Amino acid sequence: MVEFAIGASLLATVFGGTFSWGYSFYRYNQLEAQVNAGARFAALRNYDAVSTTPSSAFSTAVKNVVVYGTPSPANGATAVVPGLTTSNVTLTVDFALGVPTGMTVAITGYQINGLFRRVTLTNKPRVRYSFQALWNPVAGGL
Repeated sequence: MVEFAIGASLLATVFGGTFSWGYSFYRYNQLEAQVNAGARFAALRNYDAVSTTPSSAFSTAVKNVVVYGTPSPANGATAVVPGLTTSNVTLTVDFALGVPTGMTVAITGYQINGLFRRVTLTNKPRVRYSFQALWNPVAGGL
């Protein structure tokens, strides 16, 4: 009985740790896929601002792609990754010589609840794509 109790508690701890690590890895992989989709969408969408601060419509569309998988989700749409909101998504636009050169999308403040501990992601995962679309700012340009 004593040997079983010791062995079972050890195995339960190992199985629990393996499950927790696998679940965290699974959630992180989902987030990485969504961030990749959002960054790719941003890099291929026409940019309509004259500075590194994107327009509200551009930013909202990119964040919706990350969270919901579409730039214009239906009312009551559910997030692809449970618990992810648009406030967890950050979009950074890189400029060089007054022209957009890259789009970086990252997750900040999202918590992955593991079995033994909670992990809060800060600027991870993060994906950057080179800007590929047209630059058509409101005040003129290309």
